[in-house]
Amino acid sequence: MTAAAAENPASRPQDRRHRRTMRTRAAIEAAALKLFTEQGFASTTVEQIAEAADIAPRTFFRHFPSKDAVLFGDPGRETERMREVLAARPAGEHPMRSLAAALLDAAERIEQDRAQHLMRAELLDGLEHAGDYELHLIRQRWVQDMAALVAERTGTGDDDPRTVAYSITLMSCYGSAMHSWLVGTGGTPLREILARVLDETAGGLAQAADVVGSAVRGSAR
Repeated sequence: MTAAAAENPASRPQDRRHRRTMRTRAAIEAAALKLFTEQGFASTTVEQIAEAADIAPRTFFRHFPSKDAVLFGDPGRETERMREVLAARPAGEHPMRSLAAALLDAAERIEQDRAQHLMRAELLDGLEHAGDYELHLIRQRWVQDMAALVAERTGTGDDDPRTVAYSITLMSCYGSAMHSWLVGTGGTPLREILARVLDETAGGLAQAADVVGSAVRGSAR
């Protein structure tokens, strides 16, 4: 037994519950994605997913509100995780640095489930109006949530142009990196691709800011 566990024995049941919850969620996702692939999304029912995962339908609904949430992912859980990461960052840190830390955390977690994310991408590409998986991540799941979290953290409105720009810029980089990671065959980790995309984008943004800033300064003379 570790010293930490001895000092806080109440954490052990919580840890066990969390691991059990994660195992159940993983089993549901695996069963659902397999069925979606074999018989199609529309033809798959929650009851079939529950049976394949060896759980009751009510257990399914404790983890996911619908079968759509299994395919598209749970934005609420990601937002809460992002809020936790941001809360642990230094108070005076630039929002883009804080957001980058949150995206790095997401990249490291996603890295462990590449096969599932690739399967989701292929399934979504085959659904009418589903759109591209990476664009779904950017447009539907995280940009608005990230902007709201930054506004929450900085005390600005979520319609502040800087708040929205920070979120769109970083999520665009993240979506681009994720697309490259999903279609790539070289085995480069997502975090490395993300680092490269961010580095090159940061250099370009600095030059773009210089062009606009010079024009503004010139017109002020």
